[in-house]
Parts: sequence; structure tokens; C-alpha cells
Amino acid sequence: MNIFHEQSGRIALYTSPGAKEGATIAMLIDFLRQAHCIHLVKSPNDIKHDDASAYKSLPIVFDVTQDGKKVSAQGLNDITRYLLARYDDGAEFAYKEGSKEAQEVGNWLAFLDKVTTAGDAEESSARIALRLYLHLEEHIQKAQSPYLVGRKCTLADLTIFPYVAAAGEVGLDLERFPELTSWYNRLAQLPQVIKGMTAVHLKIDNERA
Repeated sequence: MNIFHEQSGRIALYTSPGAKEGATIAMLIDFLRQAHCIHLVKSPNDIKHDDASAYKSLPIVFDVTQDGKKVSAQGLNDITRYLLARYDDGAEFAYKEGSKEAQEVGNWLAFLDKVTTAGDAEESSARIALRLYLHLEEHIQKAQSPYLVGRKCTLADLTIFPYVAAAGEVGLDLERFPELTSWYNRLAQLPQVIKGMTAVHLKIDNERA
């Protein structure tokens, strides 16, 4: 059982091992250069924390800000929204709210959710991944940009990266998608990506990267 000792200025992330959403949040916290600790748990019931009972699913973040304010959030959308609003005021990582680029980031998150949740129960993980990879390949080829939105790494890249890293697990050869492979290799070299993926026990194919 994990025990979270509240410390000012330190973020605690609780996520399950191998969780793609957990990896995205871990990467984001590193990009925002925030002190943090990561606890791998199977469910919120494994968290010994006064506020944990309010939540029924993972991931969960607990934060005690420098001014002593206690904040908690659950789920990828709410957690990333909080982290960016709190720690990225200068839009160093994200684009300014209301901008065309910010809308594009949101569109990518919505697209990923649609692709991974649409279809019937009979559809294989490989077919879902293939649909995602084909769309990504076409976009990157047309955009001629190092990242999915503009020329900086954003939440769009970090959210999609774990799904692309899992190509081998669903029996797909990423080298069939040269533009997507270049994008993958670019992110796979970033220390924040390596650290975040490793923290939740997700594999990065170093031979391909």
C-alpha cells in the first residue's frame, strides 16, 4: 500500500502499471519541470490518503502547491487541464487558450478518444491501431512539422505517443509508416518521454528509436 506524505511543491501521481494515460501525465509533469513522485497501484483502494475515497478510478493526482493549497484531480483530461493551467502560464509547453493551435491539440485528443472507443467489441486492437497510424502518417506527411501541432511538443504528442510505442504489441511494424516512425524516433529521444514511459513500466523500442 502506498502512503502519500503531503509535501509542499510536490505532485503525487497514482496510476496503474502499464497505463498509457499515466505515462502521458508523468511525461507532462517532467516537461513542466515539477517535483513529483509516482505510485503504481491497482485501484484507488490501494491509496492511503484522506481524499482518495472521493475517487473511483485512476489516474489520480494530489498536489500541495507552494502556497499550501491542496488540489486533487482524476482522469487524463482533468489532470492535464489542471497541470497546464497551474504550471504553464507562459504557454511554454501548450499553446495559448483560444488559439488555432490550441484547438488543434484538442482535436487530436478528441480524435484519439474516438478511434480508441469507437467500433464494436469484435474489432481488434491491431485494426484500431492501424486506423490511428494511417491517419497520423498522412497528417505528418502533409504538415511537414516535427510535432503534431506546430514546432513544439504538446499534449497531443504525449497522449498519442504511448499508443504508437505499442505497435509491436498489436503485431504492427511501425516501419511501414516512415513519417510516423520519424516522429516516434524524435519523441523517443526526449528524456522526459523516456522517464515518463519507464516510470509506468511501458516499453520504448530503443532499436527503432
